[in-house]
Amino acid sequence: MKGLHWFRRDLRINDNRALAKASQECSELDGIFIFDSQILSTLPKNDRRVSYIIESIYLLQNSLKKNGIKLHIVKGTPQTILPKFCLKYKINTVYTNRDYEATAKIRDEKIFHLLKKNNIQLKDFKDHVVFEAREILNLSGSLYKVFTPYKNKWLSEFKTELIREEKMSVVKNQKKGIDLLSRKEIYKIAAFQKTKLWLQPGEEAAKESARHFFSKNIKDYKRSRDFPSLNEKCSLLSTAIRFGEISIRELLRQALKKKSEGASTWVSELIWREFYQMILDQCPHVVSGAFKKEFNAIHWPGKLKNFQKWKDGETGFPLVDAAMRHFKNTGLMHNRLRMVTASFLVKDLLIDWRLGEKYFAATLMDFDLAANNGGWQWSASTGCDAQPYFRVFNPTTQSQRFDPEGTFIKEHLPELKELNKKEIHEPYKKKDLFSKKLNYPTPIVDHSKQRLLAIQLFKDARENK
Repeated sequence: MKGLHWFRRDLRINDNRALAKASQECSELDGIFIFDSQILSTLPKNDRRVSYIIESIYLLQNSLKKNGIKLHIVKGTPQTILPKFCLKYKINTVYTNRDYEATAKIRDEKIFHLLKKNNIQLKDFKDHVVFEAREILNLSGSLYKVFTPYKNKWLSEFKTELIREEKMSVVKNQKKGIDLLSRKEIYKIAAFQKTKLWLQPGEEAAKESARHFFSKNIKDYKRSRDFPSLNEKCSLLSTAIRFGEISIRELLRQALKKKSEGASTWVSELIWREFYQMILDQCPHVVSGAFKKEFNAIHWPGKLKNFQKWKDGETGFPLVDAAMRHFKNTGLMHNRLRMVTASFLVKDLLIDWRLGEKYFAATLMDFDLAANNGGWQWSASTGCDAQPYFRVFNPTTQSQRFDPEGTFIKEHLPELKELNKKEIHEPYKKKDLFSKKLNYPTPIVDHSKQRLLAIQLFKDARENK
């Protein structure tokens, strides 16, 4: 049987469930990666994520060649390309790993029927989560809407066989003399520009990051993960996880070997990821509106000019501004800072969380719809969270607590580098002490006042539901 593995969110050869199945069942096997023209048409030509993907699949084709598998790299719509490709190369079965986004599920359903018309199978597999869809339910058979009970049930249902390694078999009819595309050729196919990256793409780089984290930093993860100046102590694997350069099963196998509070905390973060994947899959209304639908009625009174100042890191709140400037330059955002900046946009600037979500979606290197949407709704108090809407992060106390020396702030706001660790969190109070101006804005809002206004917005929405 001749098979085709369709690479999507699984840019690796090791512990890849669909690829492993294909290698076991097929006597001849090819791979394909499709630059989806509909998706690419919405992105700037220098989008960092596309450059990252190109570098990753350049490396992937080399790994596949060693296993006698050719990777075809093309551009177009999968609905058009796959049926034609399968007929041309006499493919019997297409293998792929599942995607839980609503648009992806609709696309895959269409492709299933298009292939079926030509007697071609489409086989999909659960790969980038341990539990999917409705596999984790409460005692009444309903979805969990709060994380902690979901996590407890997840842990009670977990068995080690669920994360066993999926190994490739040697394909009987391995191809010889496979021609590889150069980086330049792949960029030309995608019609995108090469962009500077602050992360090393590829499966081997992901493995090395994992090795370093599990051997050096996981023990202290619970404490260090909240301090952006200690970002190198985190796993730095979110982008590799997003593009499937390392499997969730492999990460869990390694983490569960470590008996520490840090390891337990890190596993909890992986379960958060699965929780948000489940919510996106089973509650697709979250893509365009609040999980808690009554909060769709909120009329956000924030000013668009303040939205721009937030994006540019010009709010007068140092931790927020340092985070946003770093983000704009690199596409990278520390988890604690995601919460701080999101809370600030919604509950200080009173701006619709969906605008912030959209900006993050366009900028994050590790953008994942489920995680981004879930995180924003958590911060905005419109999503799955046991905490009430009157939880509001104070940007100044967050700064004092999680960047006490101002290390992260000074790295990204050099105009404040002369301030001491007490002054740097509220520089507007100290301007009169310096012979020259700091060239840094005063706060654009009063946090204590905005907090009360935000709480009232939520109270009104609940009372009027």
